[in-house]
Amino acid sequence: MPEQLLKGIRVIDFTDFLAGPYVGMYFADLGADVIKFENLRSGGNFVRNARPKVKDTEISMYFQNLNRNKRGVALDLKQPEGKELFAELVKSADVLIENNRPGVMARLGFGWEDCRKLNPRLIYASISGFGQYGPYSRRPGYDLIAQAMGGSMSITGWPGMEPTRAGMAIGDMFAGLNAGFAICASLFKRKETGKGNHIDVALVDSIVSGMEAKLMQYLYEGVSPTMSGNKYISSAPYDSFKAKDDYFVIASGTDKHFESLSAAMGMPELAKDPLYIDTESRKKNADSLKQVIEGWASSKTVSEVVEIIDGAGIPVAPIYNCEQVCKDKNIVETREMLVKVPRPAKHPEVPDELTVLGNPIKMEETPCQYVKAAPDLGEDNEAIFKELGFSDEQLRAYRAKGIMN
Repeated sequence: MPEQLLKGIRVIDFTDFLAGPYVGMYFADLGADVIKFENLRSGGNFVRNARPKVKDTEISMYFQNLNRNKRGVALDLKQPEGKELFAELVKSADVLIENNRPGVMARLGFGWEDCRKLNPRLIYASISGFGQYGPYSRRPGYDLIAQAMGGSMSITGWPGMEPTRAGMAIGDMFAGLNAGFAICASLFKRKETGKGNHIDVALVDSIVSGMEAKLMQYLYEGVSPTMSGNKYISSAPYDSFKAKDDYFVIASGTDKHFESLSAAMGMPELAKDPLYIDTESRKKNADSLKQVIEGWASSKTVSEVVEIIDGAGIPVAPIYNCEQVCKDKNIVETREMLVKVPRPAKHPEVPDELTVLGNPIKMEETPCQYVKAAPDLGEDNEAIFKELGFSDEQLRAYRAKGIMN
């Protein structure tokens, strides 16, 4: 088996929904021992019941996709013995990730200050809607809230539309990736200092950071950007276009690009037309340029358009739906963006393998590996606590008291 970059790093994944499990998934794919902690009293993560599910089963593929490669622990933290067990787990860990509302972990007795006393080397990552401090910090926050207050909904859609969220949960995923980057940086620094770190990542902050040139446009030009469909504020043609059978996109970012595009379309004179001669001119006249391009494409299929424009070295693509993504061999096979994990150990009713989304990180010497389905609730209680020195007799007693399952 190839070497794994994060082998030997133990991560407690004390998270639910998307942002926290997403960063935990990255660590698990890269070889860390990620222990999915769930509240036994509540029946585990809310998304264990989320659709889609494996046909004729209660196995949630939402949960499976985000929690593959992880081990599972479930305890009742309302009981003192449950807290004692979790404290031992904290002592053994390198990283703890939590995405509760600020204050929840402290009330449980496992906030940052509590955990750093148990384990001064612990990297403690908190992901929340608005961050750990500030007047909004106690507000609940989900992806939709982040997209709304971070500004992205105000620029998504076409002029005249109501504010629209991105179809993907970009606030959750941006926050998860930001947390993962900060955790790795903190682990690197810990080699020098021996000390842990508290990481505070907010979904709203993550969206604001991703607004890049849009916010710069307001800050330096005094213009608050509005919805512009698929147009890009800095280039043209950089938009979606209609062919005979469907839509496609062109991302022509430079004057040289446009010269090549015009030649590929059989209209080299466009590149010399005063309306389109440079980037600023094309931006001002993007609507008329779109009509020209769509007139040329109207007699061609998307496949024919893509072949012509791609042949000229210009960024171009069809607009895929989910079915088309899953049928593109370059994406799903060559780039391994659909991969298999073994079925959950205790579920013979499930197919032998489950399909999940591959990790986008590709590394020659240390590839991501997909070796385990997401754990059942508390599936690895016995194995993990035996590793921590607990005896069979002790574990039986905890089970009898309902502290673990």
